[in-house]
Amino acid sequence: MNKFAFLSVAILLAGAVAAKPSFVLPERLYALPGRECNVYFSNVFGTVMPQTYAFEAKAQVGEAQAERWHWTPKTEDAGRMERLVLSAWTDDGLVAAATTTVVVAGAARRKDRRTTVALFADSLTNSGYQDELFRVMRTDGFSGYTPVGSRKPMQPGCVPHDGFGGYCCKAFLTYYNVTEDELARVQDAAEREQLAALGVPVKVVKEWQRELLKSPLIRLDGGRKIVDVPGWMRKANGGEPPDVVIVELGVNAVFGLEGSAEEMRREIRSRVIPEFEQFVAALRPHMPKAVIAITSCPLGCGQDGFGANYGATASVRQHRVTLFELNRALADYVRRQKDGPLALVPIAQAIDPVHGFLRAEMPANARTSEKVVRDRNALHPSTSGGAQLADAIASWLACHWDAFADE
Repeated sequence: MNKFAFLSVAILLAGAVAAKPSFVLPERLYALPGRECNVYFSNVFGTVMPQTYAFEAKAQVGEAQAERWHWTPKTEDAGRMERLVLSAWTDDGLVAAATTTVVVAGAARRKDRRTTVALFADSLTNSGYQDELFRVMRTDGFSGYTPVGSRKPMQPGCVPHDGFGGYCCKAFLTYYNVTEDELARVQDAAEREQLAALGVPVKVVKEWQRELLKSPLIRLDGGRKIVDVPGWMRKANGGEPPDVVIVELGVNAVFGLEGSAEEMRREIRSRVIPEFEQFVAALRPHMPKAVIAITSCPLGCGQDGFGANYGATASVRQHRVTLFELNRALADYVRRQKDGPLALVPIAQAIDPVHGFLRAEMPANARTSEKVVRDRNALHPSTSGGAQLADAIASWLACHWDAFADE
């Protein structure tokens, strides 16, 4: 081996050492008596190949399985706190370890205290997790839990919310698109000119697209887009600020980015986190006492789901690199933020990366009758996956309920 080849190998090995994976695990996780609390190892270990590691979970409670640690606290566990230690191994030894504390919700004093909860979210709401969250909270006795939002579903069992497919923080502060038929109906020439100045009119192909074209936080004033939080509050909650605002956003701001972990880190911290800061800053003056709670971002499923949605233009490898950097950055942002009550709601660890997503049976290839089950949607949970997200959010809400009531 010549010296240049040797140098190249040395550089590669140095890069491998520098890229040693680590856990992205919040300092606290939350649990609710009678509800399963899950930590799926591949969701919290920042590697593109989680299947090449052996995972261990050590705790005085729960059960460690091949892919997860899980525990369903009993009624008598209310208020309990348990230490959970996760570690990842190869044949060469320990690669990484992390510790968290699992907090079980105690007996809330005022479950009947009306607590309004808004949700700004993306298309993960298509799984119905916001509706299941309502059912969990009410079933567990939190009769005061009151979802509010500008989208008022008419179907039984569905709750108000502000979940919009394709949205990120920036979209909520900027989206106001005019449709072709909307522009055609305007009679006044000056008004038509103002609307046309907003951009190329959008052709609506399907009616459900209409409500995604205009952010509920934006109104027009003299042809200008204005962020109107009080206007949203009038639509969502009778003009009153909500007690809690859950923000489940982020994936749409980073999806499609390509690069190394370091490049993703720079992009997310220089562009995406400032968008979260701007979103919170827009809300905060109008709801100074509200707890604004930012969720971690679920990672999605395996490569088959990415292939089904995006062909060969996107990969689970890149997505994992990006999402782990996003979740690290979100945790850091919440930790250093001191302007009003801000919290992190850990949900990424809670969703089954295999059975929590949409799957379908199909031929293994075009020349066989043998069937296999493959993921069919990269990012969107199934109903059961959405229910796991609901359990994780409900656990956080229940653990902090008395704090909301004391405001």
